[in-house]
Amino acid sequence: MNQPLPESFPALIRAMESILERLRSVSERQLKFVQDDDEVSLERLLGHKLKLFDERERISRCLDPHRDIPEEQRRWSSETERQETEAARDRCQQLLAEILRFDEQSIQLKAEQIEDVKDQLRRINQGSRLHAAYSKQKKGS
Repeated sequence: MNQPLPESFPALIRAMESILERLRSVSERQLKFVQDDDEVSLERLLGHKLKLFDERERISRCLDPHRDIPEEQRRWSSETERQETEAARDRCQQLLAEILRFDEQSIQLKAEQIEDVKDQLRRINQGSRLHAAYSKQKKGS
């Protein structure tokens, strides 16, 4: 990471595709760690994921000047380059959708786990109060 980025639109799209493939893989592992309730691995993975997001943002900034160029005005070295770049751009959209899906599943599952812990704590708290009340009543008898 933090290597010099290419300037050409096709090369930047390929770089974006590559980073999104890595992010997709990390998001899939993230879901697995959430499912396994592996907080240590999850925390480590999220640190790595942040670095990948930073790299994705860096590539995105390099793409900014290319966003204003209408598609019909883009210059291609060949029709093959145009088709490959278009396919890579489509793949980027697909990867983003997959990343979002994995992340949404992780968030939903983590929220459910948190609710389960809250329920357990409520039951423990309620049990402690009942025990205290019972003990108080028993002493008074």
